[in-house]
Amino acid sequence: MKNNLVLKKIKGDASFRNFYRKRNKDKTSIIVFAKKEKQKNLIIYDAINKILNKNQILAPKLYSYKYNKNFIEIQDFGNETIFALVKKESKKSFFYFKKNN
Repeated sequence: MKNNLVLKKIKGDASFRNFYRKRNKDKTSIIVFAKKEKQKNLIIYDAINKILNKNQILAPKLYSYKYNKNFIEIQDFGNETIFALVKKESKKSFFYFKKNN
């Protein structure tokens, strides 16, 4: 059976983290890799996302982690950024940060 796993580097933020889109057949996720400051760049990053989700603010969910190998795997929201959405529809900006119940 052929493995169709593809990793493609994508733009990230101004931290020491590197982001890769993982595509395996029809499923995608994001691999966050951080060789420096692993505590700050992976563990705390995930903790903040959990706090945001708990308070109904949309943030990527953690799928898996390998802290000893310097990466986590998180939910993929696609290519469109929050900045682009807010810029396009500034009156509805808050909508993108709140989950629909």
